[in-house]
This record gives sequence, C-alpha cells and structure tokens, in this order.
Amino acid sequence: MEELLLKKSLGKGLGSLIRSNDTNYINKEEQVKKSEAFLTDISPNKEQPRKSFSQEPLDDLAESVKVNGILQPIAVREIANNKYEIIAGERRWRAAQIAGLTKVPIIVTEATNEKTFELAIMENVQREDLNPIEEALAIKELIEKYSFSQERIVSITGKKRTRVVNILRILDLPLEIQELIAEDKITRGHGLALLSFPENTNLIDVAKIIIDNELSVRQTEKLARERKNKVGTKDKKQDIYIENIIKILETKLGSKIKIKGNSINGKIEIEYKSLEELNKIIGQIK
Repeated sequence: MEELLLKKSLGKGLGSLIRSNDTNYINKEEQVKKSEAFLTDISPNKEQPRKSFSQEPLDDLAESVKVNGILQPIAVREIANNKYEIIAGERRWRAAQIAGLTKVPIIVTEATNEKTFELAIMENVQREDLNPIEEALAIKELIEKYSFSQERIVSITGKKRTRVVNILRILDLPLEIQELIAEDKITRGHGLALLSFPENTNLIDVAKIIIDNELSVRQTEKLARERKNKVGTKDKKQDIYIENIIKILETKLGSKIKIKGNSINGKIEIEYKSLEELNKIIGQIK
C-alpha cells in the first residue's frame, strides 16, 4: 500500500504532496498531526542526502517567506518531547531562519530511520535538488545500509534501471573527479565519458583538458575513442614484433614457442614432449 502511494507521487515531488495537505505521501495508517513549532526545537536530519545548500536560492526563498510566510508545512518526526527532526523541508527551515521567523508550520508523523531517509531522497531527487554525487551516494546508501533492491529504487525515484546504474557508476571515478562533478565544473555525462578512457589514463589530466577547452560530452567521448584507437594501434605493432620473435625462436630451436607479455616485459615458454627434445633445445641454446 505504501509503495503504491509513493508511485502515485512520482514526477510531482514530495513537496507538492505536502502542500496538498492530504499527506498521501505517508502511509494512511500513520497518524499525522498538523501543528507549529519553534525553529530551535527542529533539527535537520543527519542523514539528509543533500549536503550543500546554495546561498543565493536560500536568500530568494527567505525573501518569499518574509512576504508570504511558510506556505508549505515542514514534515517532521518527534524525537523527544516537543523536539523534532526534519523528514522533508530543510530548505524551508533554513530560509525561515534567514527570514527571522521563530515558528514554522509542521506536519508531525511517525517514520523509521529508513523511511525518513527514503522520503528525503524522494523530495530531493524528484526536484533534482541533489548534485550527481549526492544522488549517487544516497542511492548507494539505500542499497548498502537498507538493502534496497534496484527495483525498489526504480519505483521510488521514477528513474529507469539504466539511469540508476549510470548514476552509481560515477562513484567509480577518482575522488578528485567526483569533486569536480559535485562543484558543477564538469557534468555527470563527462564523468561517464571519462570511464570509457583506456586503463592507465590519467583522468585528472583529461578532466583539466575538458574544463580548459570547454569540451562537450560528445567531444569527450570522441577523445576517449581516439585514445582507445591509439592504444589499440600500439598494441597491434607490439604484437607484430612479438610474432616475429616467436618465428625466429621456433626456427632456431625447432619447438613451439609462447611469449606472454609485450616487448617491455613478459615470459617465454618453450614446449617439449620428450627428454630428447629437451636435450636438443639445450644444445641449440648452448
């Protein structure tokens, strides 16, 4: 029943559902109480997936709050007597502080840690308020900490499975690259393109090239293909060299030769099937 209610909310964002005041984003069996509370009695959720709040949008929201007040109640759960933790609405809570309010309207409901985190992600992801790294880390936490399946993540975020997979893939990038994505210096698309570069590529250097030359995602993907082709050509030349060495050794020793590795390092295997063949090979080497 709960997931059915969540599915109905997809595309609208948790905030719009709160604003409707019918609280259909919460299981109907949970008791909901509308009230107001002092800002000092409300604390943010420590596991809020959103880690950064841009100051300019907050200031704009604060100006609106000064004129219109808080039109959309903050969803909270009670953690002690008249002490609350935010489930959804931390931006409004922060804006209210900037606007100089002392009290804000709240909706009090019961929610587990898992449910609180899930609803916080719904609010942020549906509104696309999370940066790509925050979004990936939040989904990763749902999987690792709360054992969410990909099917359940798809159902609560409204994103296709391939989209979820790509969201998580950027966590395979070096931390320096992840920081660039979080700071919006490069996009998630650039990050995915970087993952297609050949192994041993210095991705930090490539990221600097992207930023300095303002490369698009398509241009970055093209650069990755060029690098792969270059590496492939180099390997092919090395293979021809190794093949020539194998022919020379087989002609000289009269045995089948295998070379594992490349022209820089590797090992040579000489095949023999009898003591007579081994003695013959030793004689040729001497």
